[in-house]
Amino acid sequence: MTWPRSATTAIVAVFAVLGIFLLDCSVHTPEVKITGEKTALENQILGTYSQVKEDVWMIASVRSTNPDSQITVSEDKRAVLTAIQNREFNKDDIDEFKRSGVVGENLRGLLEIRPNEQFENDPQYRKLVEEIVGEENQDRETIMRRIIDINPSIQSADQAKVENVFAKLNRESANPGEWIQLPDGQWFKKEKSN
Repeated sequence: MTWPRSATTAIVAVFAVLGIFLLDCSVHTPEVKITGEKTALENQILGTYSQVKEDVWMIASVRSTNPDSQITVSEDKRAVLTAIQNREFNKDDIDEFKRSGVVGENLRGLLEIRPNEQFENDPQYRKLVEEIVGEENQDRETIMRRIIDINPSIQSADQAKVENVFAKLNRESANPGEWIQLPDGQWFKKEKSN
């Protein structure tokens, strides 16, 4: 069977137009973000941490509106509230230690002393750094334990994971020029973000 010339031309024209449309169209794959186990755990830890910090401000608000009120708080909760307040109190000293390079953020979510000349040669300065870093690390550990205790999806065996999340958070929030330790154990001074 042979097609008339006009029918053949019409079919070729249809295929040509379809070809142009197909070539002109681009296929865009949708952006898919996969939330893995680690990201979900990070979100749980950070959410619990925010909740714990909010408790401090709620208790402070109640006390400021009614100083005579008696607030009943468990010992564990009191310890974490004190830890958060201590961290606020020591923040200026810690920031100064980080700027001077005598402390850095380690891979466990804690501060680590990185001795410099002043630390080595000034006993009073050394004592101050050791004391405040010790307090800060104790406070951080108290907060991490509380997060594990109050979050049913995080087990005691997840302590290392909680430390890793806090270490990552501390690395990300470190200022340029401050010492940070990477998960592989290497230390370096954080560079400026782009």
